[in-house]
Amino acid sequence: MQTISVRRANELGDAARSAIESLLGRKVADEEHVTVMAYPALPAEGEPDRKAAVRDLIEDLDSMAASASHIPDEEMDALIDEAIRHARQ
Repeated sequence: MQTISVRRANELGDAARSAIESLLGRKVADEEHVTVMAYPALPAEGEPDRKAAVRDLIEDLDSMAASASHIPDEEMDALIDEAIRHARQ
């Protein structure tokens, strides 16, 4: 059974092309390639799993904040500014 299809836009029928353009929110050029993939979805996490993940994240963030509590505010601001400059490059 096929799970992936690659076609040039000019090979698509009107209905398929319209559906693709609707999904993309733009027109596709004739020379563009369109790839469609179908694969089984992963089971959704249940509410208890999501709540546990949030608790773990909050604990990790609290731990990181505690380990950085000795750093003066000015130094922390400078480190944050440096990280932002680095990320924007």
